[in-house]
Amino acid sequence: MKNEDVVRLFDAYSDDLYRFAVYYSGSKHDAEDIVQDVFLKLLGNHVEFKPNKEKTYLLTMTANKCKDYLKSASRQTGVDLESCENELQYFDDFNERNKAVFDELMNLDGQFRMPIYLHYYAGYSYKDIAGILKISESAVAVRINRGKALMRIGLEEYL
Repeated sequence: MKNEDVVRLFDAYSDDLYRFAVYYSGSKHDAEDIVQDVFLKLLGNHVEFKPNKEKTYLLTMTANKCKDYLKSASRQTGVDLESCENELQYFDDFNERNKAVFDELMNLDGQFRMPIYLHYYAGYSYKDIAGILKISESAVAVRINRGKALMRIGLEEYL
């Protein structure tokens, strides 16, 4: 698309797309990024709209971007443990058993590691963890139980 056409569409529909993206994603900052991505995609592609269907097409693009964002956000945990290496060093009062438990936790897949870390190390409730990870409370409970079962296997010598 030509830059002028994208600017015209942006002026006409960006507010509507932004409101839709905020509703869909639940975040104003993410909604800004999503709408920006929609218009950047238009710049790079040759798109022809059916008469009077511009807004519908743009809303569909926005919904798809929101879905992609939510899928990627569910795989990411909201807290990147690997990038917080200094904060995740052993606590001062860790004995050898506590270090082994912590190491086993860090070896778990993220879907199990994050709920366990947030609950036992950061002190969050299941409800808070559900909000942080955007999953249900029952999913938090299941992931914690499954993660603990996986950790037990690696920690048999300490049990």
